Amino acid sequence: MASLERQFAVGIAGLAGASLLTGAITRFTGRRERARRYLLHERPDGSFVEVDVHIPPQARRAVVLDNGLGAPHEYWDWVCDALPEDMGYVRFNRPGYGLSTPSTQYGLTRHFALLQELRDTYVPNLPVVLAGHSLGGYFVAAYASRHPGALEGVTAVVMIDATEVISLRHSRRTNVDRWARQSLVMEQVYAWAGLSAFRPAKNVNKQYRPELNRSYTAFMTHPRAWATARQEYRDAMTFPELTDLDCPLTVVTAENNVGDNATHHAVQARLAAISKRSRHHFIDGSDHESVLAVPDHARQVAEVIAGEPPSGRTGPERQKSAEDRPATGRTTEREEELA
Repeated sequence: MASLERQFAVGIAGLAGASLLTGAITRFTGRRERARRYLLHERPDGSFVEVDVHIPPQARRAVVLDNGLGAPHEYWDWVCDALPEDMGYVRFNRPGYGLSTPSTQYGLTRHFALLQELRDTYVPNLPVVLAGHSLGGYFVAAYASRHPGALEGVTAVVMIDATEVISLRHSRRTNVDRWARQSLVMEQVYAWAGLSAFRPAKNVNKQYRPELNRSYTAFMTHPRAWATARQEYRDAMTFPELTDLDCPLTVVTAENNVGDNATHHAVQARLAAISKRSRHHFIDGSDHESVLAVPDHARQVAEVIAGEPPSGRTGPERQKSAEDRPATGRTTEREEELA
């Protein structure tokens, strides 16, 4: 009996050791690959921000893309592939994510300064669209409405299934809030244990190109990324409400939401009301993650980003069929694979 127990203990220890080793190797190779593929933007204080910048020679405009909570900038890959040839992009990881230097005290003011710095550095003379997903949607709208001079050169703001902080505050101490906090803690534990290398919390279906799927998984295995996500979640509870945006705004809403869809759609409609030049666009069949992770959904997001901004306030609109949507001028690699 003692021998059987010893064998069981040795087996469990071996599995734990293999998991820890796999996590460590995944983190190491992921960081090395990330450093090879992406730029490090040095800030005035000596810290670094990981950026991916593509400004083609024929670019007449650009989009700055802000990520959601706990998500890497690779999340925008299908969107970037579907942008027209005359539109460049700047995407980045906030401090604490990927190769970006962590910061114990970040907050809205410093994020606004970072957005302005990235614009001034990489797209100083181009008209800009500001687009953000989830918490990133709140960030770009807050920057456009609250940072002095931010609207200069901005043609539109696009909030993609964005966070609405009033609803977030109302969820405090509810089961939803407790579940969110506990899940972020557990994801940090899973990352330390290496379990995230086997089944990451996001991109479970591996819907990007193979190299990006590997990069995405490696990102999920960093405990620091989940610690940063926990801090951002707590901070978001204190962020000011968005009430007025003097800029064309499109709110893109995923049709399917975890929880009550009607409530989610109503919350998103309130976001569309902060601008007098706004539209509310639904993407049928999408959820909070697939709105960027599924090529067809991401293509629709790219069309909204690159399209004409609203000139007045319009009611809810649904997606067009694949046959009716205009071509964006760029063929994605996934489309080439399926051809």
